[in-house]
Amino acid sequence: MENSGYTFTTITGRPGEAMSVTTSFYLDESARIDLYGAGKDRPFLGIDHGGVSVNIGPRPNVAVTAQDVALVRRLADVSAALLAEVERIHAEQSGHAAA
Repeated sequence: MENSGYTFTTITGRPGEAMSVTTSFYLDESARIDLYGAGKDRPFLGIDHGGVSVNIGPRPNVAVTAQDVALVRRLADVSAALLAEVERIHAEQSGHAAA
């Protein structure tokens, strides 16, 4: 039996320090990843898994800036790097690693 993915959120508070909230998504086939608002003035990426949702997009109710574009480009670049790593691991584990 294969392990299922899971999602959890941790809220940490220590005296004299700011609260910290961390959410981790370990995705499986039940995950839903969609682009909402395409073609409109407020597109965003939505990830839903295990009863936890996150939405990622540019700042609402302001003109999109070059900084907004750069941040979303960085998200795309890091996502592409994650994809390449997962594909590499899958190939190695499947015995199809490139020589």
